[in-house]
Amino acid sequence: MDINPENVKTRWKNLKASSGFHNVVLFLEFVAVSALFWMILALNDSAQNNFNVKVTFTNVPDTVTFISDIPEKVHVSVRDKGTNLWRNGILRHPALSINFKEYGDNGVLRFTKNDMMSSLKSVFGSSAQITALSTDSIHLIYTTNKGKRVPVLVDAKIMPASGSIQEGDAKCVPSYVLVYGEQDVLDTIYNVETEMLDLQDLSETTQIESNLKKIKGARILPSQVKVTVPIETLVKKEALITITPTNVPKGESLLLFPSKVPVQYYVAMSRLGDDDDPSIELQVDYDQISKSASGRLHVEVVRYPDRLQNLSLKNDSVEYTIVKN
Repeated sequence: MDINPENVKTRWKNLKASSGFHNVVLFLEFVAVSALFWMILALNDSAQNNFNVKVTFTNVPDTVTFISDIPEKVHVSVRDKGTNLWRNGILRHPALSINFKEYGDNGVLRFTKNDMMSSLKSVFGSSAQITALSTDSIHLIYTTNKGKRVPVLVDAKIMPASGSIQEGDAKCVPSYVLVYGEQDVLDTIYNVETEMLDLQDLSETTQIESNLKKIKGARILPSQVKVTVPIETLVKKEALITITPTNVPKGESLLLFPSKVPVQYYVAMSRLGDDDDPSIELQVDYDQISKSASGRLHVEVVRYPDRLQNLSLKNDSVEYTIVKN
């Protein structure tokens, strides 16, 4: 249906000129004025509210490193007139500023309960009553010693998923961090560790953020590292490996049939092109001839690297012939 703009304008003018429209407008004006007066009266009443007061430190020298955990905010309950709470607590985003030069001395920053109450009074106004604090004082240990650079060790229990393998050690970035503290503490620290990581059923290379284990009397910067665990898919591979006879007496030789046997195993996909033959050792024992009634010798896998998984022999025994030299 087409709408005629002229008809709309005409209807709007007729509506504004009606007595009913004026009555509605007048009613809404009274409601707005009443709400305003109610708000003013309510704000003049005493009220209580909770605030998260941000804590900041000023005039901290570049040579200073805090050993203690620095509080980011203090939870404060304040009672005052509603107008004051609105003005000082909500509109201004209250913050507590602590001057290091005034409260820091000889490795310790002391901000007492009296200091806290006095500072909060200046934030919320002299008429405000501080009824509760999450922290009524701040006591921080700091040092001016240079940081000691130490390596990060990954503490982890890693379990690849079926068909996958951990290809290489878990690594972290950064691999070195700085540890701050008194010299007698630093002299006992040679590395730091990540928090224990329990990583199960990993089927692909995984990255995870990890906090570093805290050390009493020291601060570690950064306190978090990114740990990478290299995981690859396993692929099947086969090689023909020569068998080595052992314990063969002098004057004799041991001929094996066959002298090489196929070996099957699984490797990480990135190692599919590696030459694994020299790292696999098979042997038969001459001394077992007297115990063998089948005319065959058992082939034993003596050595192979851990990166080869589920290694097996297609033939676990071979025929032999003794040759006199």
